[in-house]
Amino acid sequence: MKLLAICVLLIFTSVSWARTTKSSHTTEQSSIHTTSIQVTTLSPEEECRTNNASCDACVGVAKAQCVYCQSSKKCILKKSIIPTDECSLSDAKWGVCWVNYQALIIAVSVISGVIILGIAICCCCCCCGKGKEKLKKFEAKWEKDRTERKARNDERRAERQQKTDEIRRKYGLVKDDVPYAKFK
Repeated sequence: MKLLAICVLLIFTSVSWARTTKSSHTTEQSSIHTTSIQVTTLSPEEECRTNNASCDACVGVAKAQCVYCQSSKKCILKKSIIPTDECSLSDAKWGVCWVNYQALIIAVSVISGVIILGIAICCCCCCCGKGKEKLKKFEAKWEKDRTERKARNDERRAERQQKTDEIRRKYGLVKDDVPYAKFK
């Protein structure tokens, strides 16, 4: 898992490094005899079409989001997140030429899934830790109520027994402590 995370990190680092180096090496056309600078602005789609020479030239276009299709050797503009209409995912190269788009999507989705799972586990651990304290308070309160109920019940039982004994004494039905006595 750590190896996968390192690979994705290297991919994104190399993509950003490649884009910054390409953008720093752009040159402007200027004439020695005139003071005006001629700059031609191309649409992103035209920029991608002009860089069909190789995968590195296509992927390195700084302003446009170009995808290089390995099977047709064409540089196309990435119009959606998953460009499957013009090139299959296993043939599409975006960002760097040594990783296809399908592997990049799988790696990013796995890493984001692991991150979401980690956040969910952390949230559950935090909530359960606080829940145990609440549970302990509830159990203590419940135990206190239980002992109070038991004490009241014992008190009522003693009162009933006392009344029963008084009634038995009144009518001469007192139980002897020893039911069987030796005859002399």
